[in-house]
Amino acid sequence: MFKNYLKSYLYLFGLIIIMTLLLSIINYFINLPSNTIKIIIPIISLLISSIILGKSTKEKAYLEGIKFSLIYIIFTIILKIILKTDFNLKVIIIYILLLFTSIIGSMIGINLKNK
Repeated sequence: MFKNYLKSYLYLFGLIIIMTLLLSIINYFINLPSNTIKIIIPIISLLISSIILGKSTKEKAYLEGIKFSLIYIIFTIILKIILKTDFNLKVIIIYILLLFTSIIGSMIGINLKNK
């Protein structure tokens, strides 16, 4: 099971890096709001990596999605504490959105496995 999580986190962080680079290039030509980019990149990356995790799950994919996103959220909270950035209601809402995204992604992944 640890191998599945490690594989999914490698996809997650790889997607975050790739999407950041791509959106930086796009932002060079088209001016995009930075707040939108900060929200879109983790959501899409977490969704795709949760789908990958869901494909390797045998049952109760929603629990795997919760565990997967909680580990990611705890990691980002630790980074926020280390970097001493703001922690407000908007950040909590984004974390809740990430949690639901991961749950949905893992449920999509387990249903894709059955086909």
